[in-house]
Amino acid sequence: MITTYNTYQNQDIQSLIWKSISQLDKYQQIKLYEFINSLFLNEKQASNRLLKYAGCIEKSELDLMRTAISDCEKIDHNEW
Repeated sequence: MITTYNTYQNQDIQSLIWKSISQLDKYQQIKLYEFINSLFLNEKQASNRLLKYAGCIEKSELDLMRTAISDCEKIDHNEW
């Protein structure tokens, strides 16, 4: 059900949320809890999540990517 903010203006949002949560099974409640907690990540925590990928790409591969991207900027006037 898609609703707008105006629909809920005069209703108690917390009551609506509690009512909805009570209809979920335990697994769905856990997933919802994890989602809610993910909304509160600060920037440092979010950036640390990316650090695990640091150094995963070899320098030679990065050089190939850089070359491929720079070639995209060139215009071939003879190309139709």
